[in-house]
Amino acid sequence: MKLNIAIIQMQIWDGDKERNLNNALKILESLTESNNPIDIVCFPELFTTGYDLRKVEIHSEEIPGETIEKILKISQNKFIVIGTILELEKGKYYNTAFILGKNGELIAKYRKVHLFSPMLEKEFITPGDNIKTHVLSELNDLKVGIAICYDLRFPELFRIMALQGAEIIFVPSEFPSPKRKVWKTLLHARAIENQIYIIGVNRCGKGKSDDFFGYSLVSNGNYIDHLSDNAEVKVFTIDLNTLEPIRQKIPLLKDRRTDLYNL
Repeated sequence: MKLNIAIIQMQIWDGDKERNLNNALKILESLTESNNPIDIVCFPELFTTGYDLRKVEIHSEEIPGETIEKILKISQNKFIVIGTILELEKGKYYNTAFILGKNGELIAKYRKVHLFSPMLEKEFITPGDNIKTHVLSELNDLKVGIAICYDLRFPELFRIMALQGAEIIFVPSEFPSPKRKVWKTLLHARAIENQIYIIGVNRCGKGKSDDFFGYSLVSNGNYIDHLSDNAEVKVFTIDLNTLEPIRQKIPLLKDRRTDLYNL
């Protein structure tokens, strides 16, 4: 099965939710005019607010809420949308990824489980406690996973989703400079060791306290392609049929020694 996936590598203005959301909506509007059908659109981590966590009570919202409703007005019946925003639920705040279906429904949520102290997440954000793949019935029951930025450094998370049947894992991120080499290496490693597609979508530009290098990329263990340092929208076509020959040649998931792995 072939899929067309639009990566939205964007500048984010920390704390300016209205400006960021309007920018995202304009990008979505432009994608509706594409000559080729797009299956999935993915935004970076916290694409409406950036890491302005000291004002999390102002920026957060319920899911579904205002942001979801505005996106669905544009995306419904056109493409699936993935991204992360600050979620409020029962007085707690989460860094939450969402998947919005073509039919206008909220398919799934994933709350970031590994919180990044240097960006104050542990001070303001509650970690998630659920890891699972999500079935996209609109795309022939495709199983996808989501991890968020710092999660990339924890291979257990990706292995669990691969064993659950994920063929693609999306990684919306705000990976800061000067960690481009780390970003590239980890994305490729997660793809190689799980024999899946990894799609890393990173922020670009300057934030209040960090710079971000972009370099969003797609990998199935082999080099596919990447974006530049600047704000950019690019549609990649991936072929899931390329995964099975890789798995047959080296059946690494079947060759695991689970009898030795318990500590």
